[in-house]
Formats: sequence, structure tokens, C-alpha cells
Amino acid sequence: MKPLAEILRPTTIKNIVGQSQLLQSEGLVNKMVEKQFACNLIFYGPPGVGKTTFAYALGTDLHQEVHYFNASVEKKENLDKILKKATVEQPITLIIDEVQRMNQNKQDILLEYMEKGLVFVYFTTTENPYFVINPALRSRATILELKPISAQDMFTFFKQKLTHHELELLIDDEALMYLCELANGDLRVAINKLELLINLYPGEVINTPLISKVFDHKGVQQGGKYGDTFHDLKSALQKSIRGSDVDAALYYFARMLSLGEYEALMRRMLIIAYEDIGLANPVIPVHVFTACQVFRNVGMPEGVIPLGLVICEMALSIKSNSAYLATQNALNDVGQGKVYDIPAHLKDSHYSSAKKLNRGVGYKYAHNYPNDWVEQQYLPDELKDVHYYQPKLHSAYEKKLNEIYESFKKTPKK
Repeated sequence: MKPLAEILRPTTIKNIVGQSQLLQSEGLVNKMVEKQFACNLIFYGPPGVGKTTFAYALGTDLHQEVHYFNASVEKKENLDKILKKATVEQPITLIIDEVQRMNQNKQDILLEYMEKGLVFVYFTTTENPYFVINPALRSRATILELKPISAQDMFTFFKQKLTHHELELLIDDEALMYLCELANGDLRVAINKLELLINLYPGEVINTPLISKVFDHKGVQQGGKYGDTFHDLKSALQKSIRGSDVDAALYYFARMLSLGEYEALMRRMLIIAYEDIGLANPVIPVHVFTACQVFRNVGMPEGVIPLGLVICEMALSIKSNSAYLATQNALNDVGQGKVYDIPAHLKDSHYSSAKKLNRGVGYKYAHNYPNDWVEQQYLPDELKDVHYYQPKLHSAYEKKLNEIYESFKKTPKK
């Protein structure tokens, strides 16, 4: 009997679960199918989100001859045999699973075939492709980042299968959603749990208490009717750090760690450092970036130490979002169509006839003046009195910056 995962495996991208960000009607993947155009791709994402399944489904929709190579277990000889089947008239598509385990020698073999258009490669990896894939290969492929599959997407998928009797299981909606949440974004985990229930509890009504008894619920996000979402946790972490509650920050940090979503966590930490702490303590972003790099090098569980340290440091730090707000204000003006002519004295004057057009005429070179500052207009006439940046003077560092800026204005005019 076929495993349930094989029975439910989509054979077309139309049936892929989740990944709506990649399957937009005008997006790359759908356009590839519409135009029947093949290219090299890197499917990057956490375990169980359907990277290999996506690659196979796309190959089917493109009517390609698809071959498979598992970099973690297969030998170089197997790769050679597959590649020798490729010709200019009959190029092949090759799925290379777990490319992060593929050594440099094997990766180098592919270059010539890819260059000549003999093979289209679909790489899959759970690790950052910028770290694990040869730059020469990576530059010849487009990265598709797959996201963890939401509990709601899983629920919708399984509910459809149950309604059409492709799955035979008596399970109520709340229990099904709870089971989907237990999977923490990993569809493979959810399918395996369903397969156990189908085979071990045939004819029985499956409810939430039974699932709690059968499966380990460690890491399930409790809260609300069906539980928190990953986005809620990211939001709670940022708001706790912004509010300087170190205990809450550590709690939400721990919950996110338990999900194994390390890259998403670290991305959010970097954003918090720049958005919420900013000019009040500008060394914090450097500390956070360094801690993230250490985590990637060290891994779990020791890598938690540097991340936890900077979570505490961010929560306890003085805060300022003045730079963030200033940036948003400028972006809003441009977005609202406030796009005006640049003052003539600021325009490019590095060509022979620039002066004939009054380009650069009257420009004052700041370094030629005391304190490397001179009063002159930089904004367009329509915005000359606008001030996007408003300092927050409770921060010692930002206060000092403002004092320096104000001192420029007191420089004797020349």
C-alpha cells in the first residue's frame, strides 16, 4: 500500500498547498507554465513545505523529462549517468534534492551542462542558498523561497480531501485544526499524523483530547480558538522589545525558537534593531547581526546564547524610531507624487556643456568651509522648508548628534 504522502502528492502546481506568494497569476512560476519556458531554480525553505513536490509538479506542468538525484545519499557516478542522457535536442530536467549536502566536486560537474543548456536544474535546500550553493551555480538559477505552510492552508487541504472521501477519517474541525497546528508549518508531519490516525483508529471519532493523548504537543502555539499564528509571535516579540519588557521578549523569543523558524526570527530581530532602537543606540544592529552570524556558524543549542544575549540587550536599550519615521515621511512624500525638479546647483556637472545648462553653477562644496558645512538649499523649492527628521532628545547619542547638527548652523557664514 502506498504511503499517504504519495497518495496526496500534487502532480500539478495548481494543487500545491500554501505558497500563495509564489503562485500568483502573474508570478514567475505561473508564467513559466503559461509560456512553457524552463529555467534553473532553487527551491529554498524549511523541511516539509513541499520543495521536492513543487519541483516535480512544475516539471510535469512543463512536460519535462524529470530526473532525480539525492545529494545526501547518491554517488557521483549516478549523477554522471543522468547527465549523459542530456542532449541539445533533448535537454533534461534534474531535481537535486538536499543540495546543501552536495560537495564542491559534484556541484562543479553541473556547470558545463547548465551553460550549454543541456540540463535545467531544480535545486532543493533547507539552508540559505547563499551559504551552501556554489556562487557560479547560484548565479545561474532563480531562488524561490517556500514558506512554512499555515495551519489554515493545511486545514483547507485536508478538509477538501475528507469531503471528497480521498481521506477516510472521522475527525471534527477543531481536532483537524489542532492537528494542523501541531505540525508547525510542516505538511509532511501533518500527513504522517493523519496516516497514523487512519490506520490505528479506524471508525473512531477523532477529537482534540484524543490527539492530545496520542501526539506530543510541545511547541504548539496556544491561544484563541485554534492557536496563535507565527506572525502574532513576531509581532509580540517586537512590541515587547519596543516596550522594554525583557521578560516578555525572552518568552516570545523562546516560543519562536521552539518552532525552529530561526531565519525568520533573526530577520525580525535585525528589523527591530534598526526600526525601534535606531539612533538611540546605533551599535545594537551590529551586535544583532554578529549574534545571528554566530548562530549560523554554531547552530543549536549553543547558538541560542548569543541570540538570547542580544534579545536582552535590545529590550534593555534606550529606544528611538526617529530615523525610521523620517525615512517613512520621505517615502510617503515621494509616493504621493511630490517629485520635483532638483535645484540646478545640485545637478550633475561632470560634462563639458553642463555650464551652458546652468548645471552645478553656484554649488558650494561643503568641505571648503569651516566645520565642513555651509548653508545652501538642497531640497527642491516646493519642499525647501520640510523637515522629515525630528530628533528624540532623550537619547544621549541622538542628543549629541542633534547638538552637532545645530552647531553647523552657528558656523560663521563665508
